Amino acid sequence: MPNRKRGRSVMMQMLGGLLTLGATLYFGAYFAEKERYRLRELEELEQASLMMQGQISYLAMPLPELFEGIGQKLQGELRGIFLEAAERMQGRAGDSAEEIWKNVWEKRIKATFLTERDLEAILTFGKTLGYADREQQTGSMALFQRYLQETRTQGKKRLEKNGKLYYSMGGLSGLLLVVTLL
Repeated sequence: MPNRKRGRSVMMQMLGGLLTLGATLYFGAYFAEKERYRLRELEELEQASLMMQGQISYLAMPLPELFEGIGQKLQGELRGIFLEAAERMQGRAGDSAEEIWKNVWEKRIKATFLTERDLEAILTFGKTLGYADREQQTGSMALFQRYLQETRTQGKKRLEKNGKLYYSMGGLSGLLLVVTLL
């Protein structure tokens, strides 16, 4: 009987150790993937701004139609943001395009992988919506696109540098916990 209890105890310790190691590896992978998702969203946002630039420059399309058309071409949370902005602009009751843009983004930013710094750039870009003429809006979009390109470049470098580190740190911290607990 004592051997059975001891055998079960060892098995429980091994199972606990494996679960701990698995959880810490998962957290390491989560941080690496979080950066990848952010880069995808920044790329998608850049494509959306290029579409906006073309539509405003050549077709002079109204913002609600513009956002709806762009939203149909996007995926994930960005799709929802553009479609909600379009819907609210169509039925706006005195709110400016800038206010609607700001409210929608502030409400839904937490569902994205974008940072506060990204939000600041998005809201700064939104200040020209509906107020500026075509040239000013095009210039504002060019600045926003430059921000997105630079941010994506920095993010790719950071992911190359730290991606493996996140996985390694997750595994090593898990091993440290297992050894400490045993």
